Amino acid sequence: MTITVAAVVGLIIGLALGATGLALMERPRWWTVCLRLPEELHRRLREEATVAGWSLKAEIINRLQASFQQPNGDQVVDAPRL
Repeated sequence: MTITVAAVVGLIIGLALGATGLALMERPRWWTVCLRLPEELHRRLREEATVAGWSLKAEIINRLQASFQQPNGDQVVDAPRL
């Protein structure tokens, strides 16, 4: 019985994709979002992140999560237009 290089490569790729697929199902999903922020808002967020000792991304995520934990967090409120 002979095994071709293509068969071995196919097996390796199949195993790698299968393992990757399983790993992806176990991890939480993350989305990449690009935002355009007014300069002043960006500066304030960056300053607050520095004071808190974490990244700008962590500051934004923390504030968004906290906004849903407000007493009226389940109510939809129109955001002001910029």
